[in-house]
Amino acid sequence: MPNSKAVDMPEEGWEGGVMYGSTGEKQPILGQNVYAAHTYSTNSEQESVLPPPPTVLPSVAPSSPPNILVYHRRWWIMGTFSLLGIAQGAVWNCWGPISDSAKLVYGWTDGEIGMLANWGCIAFFLFAPGLMYLNADRLRLSVVLTALLIAVGTGLRCIPASTAIATILINIGQFLNGVAGIMLMAAPPLLSSTWFPPNQRTTATAISSIFNYVGTSVGYLIGPLFVSQPHLTPNSTLQHNETAVEDISGQIMRLMYVECGYCTAVFLAILIYFPSKPPTPPSLSAAMDRLDFKTGVKKLFRHGQFWLVCLAYCVPGGVIGGWTAVLDVILSPHGISQIDAGWLGFYGNIAGCAMGLLLGRFADYFAGHLRLIIVVMMLCATGAMTWFTIMLYGALPLTQVSLYVSFILTMVSVNASVPLFLELVMETTYPIEEAVSAGVITWANNLFALIFLLVPLLPKVGVTWMNWAALGAVASSIPLLCIFRENYRRLHLDTGAGTVTHDDSKHVINDSSVIEERKPLLNAA
Repeated sequence: MPNSKAVDMPEEGWEGGVMYGSTGEKQPILGQNVYAAHTYSTNSEQESVLPPPPTVLPSVAPSSPPNILVYHRRWWIMGTFSLLGIAQGAVWNCWGPISDSAKLVYGWTDGEIGMLANWGCIAFFLFAPGLMYLNADRLRLSVVLTALLIAVGTGLRCIPASTAIATILINIGQFLNGVAGIMLMAAPPLLSSTWFPPNQRTTATAISSIFNYVGTSVGYLIGPLFVSQPHLTPNSTLQHNETAVEDISGQIMRLMYVECGYCTAVFLAILIYFPSKPPTPPSLSAAMDRLDFKTGVKKLFRHGQFWLVCLAYCVPGGVIGGWTAVLDVILSPHGISQIDAGWLGFYGNIAGCAMGLLLGRFADYFAGHLRLIIVVMMLCATGAMTWFTIMLYGALPLTQVSLYVSFILTMVSVNASVPLFLELVMETTYPIEEAVSAGVITWANNLFALIFLLVPLLPKVGVTWMNWAALGAVASSIPLLCIFRENYRRLHLDTGAGTVTHDDSKHVINDSSVIEERKPLLNAA
């Protein structure tokens, strides 16, 4: 063929070569049970990445090892999924930052404001079994349905109606958004393992999970920007009250229209192009079959180390998630307005997201040290949360700088740990399906958030306890992590660094075959 080039391969330890297919794309041709160390393609569509030689997987490997390729289109997949995460997070956190205005317009109580955020937790308990159908083959269907639910939910909130009807429509919309959150919280590890090579997996998980928190930050920002703080006094005239309610009601509707338009645009982008998986897997572990759902669930529930890391993630994650959803309610008794609380939440979440992305990349460079990084972050979170709590209750002077610094440090430490926790769980539970493991820890995360947000519905409970509960939840993860024994099964399989067991069979990894320096074998014209 005219566009092909002959490539000289090393004589010893290699078989096969590289040729052009009929479409002009390069496809590696591999000899049986022999892997090339690393090949590069200048094709704009894909990069070829092959694991180190040789890995023998007699019980589950195919008779001929799979092609291992990485496609540039993975960044479109990651980008659209991240935009969807922003949409879901912003809609979920829509009402907390404007709670004072919503109370004025709709006559809601603090408990009803908390319930709007709590629909996500309730939806998860009702629809979590649907995660059994989430795998690499059904990723497109799951993501398209998720985007549709968010678009429909935000559309319902835009329907003009009386206060009573509008309250019902808003609750239905929040419920649909909560159902969508199930997949968005469980899918990031599956998406990263399906589309990304081992040296980018933690980074990919960080991006796809962290941008949901970016959406929460957007909710803190755009709510107070669109909806003004009510300034009604007991001596205000009735006419002044009615005018203020009408103005703020119009501002809330404009916010609903903007969020609906954004969510609809993201839905259309995903509908146009979002394949379930690439034509060829990006790693050896991605090419391997996972345990079926029933077997995976049985093994997971008997996995003691999984439950240690699950509790270490879910207790602080769920409680802090519920705590931030009602931040304005918590800070209002201390004279902090909803606008200030909104900016506080925005900066805290944005800083946490930025640190999460940096930590994800850092963890990819220093693979095998996830537990140590997480322990350090949770120690920082405990110290910052202690400072924040005792400052609010008079033990330390309450200043704006101290309030911002302590809250931002808390959110940085907690939010940045989320993708690391997810990857640590995936490594610990491999070869159980990623969606099963992620689904269980997401279920547990929502359980603790649900409990936290249901307590304010009890009479005469107040909000004083919330900061102390958040502090205790963060601190509880440290002893659990200290007794947890980390195991990087999936990473060892992809890098050839050890022996991995799968049921009663052994995956034999040849330590001496690991190539420390990989150089391009191909320079295409």
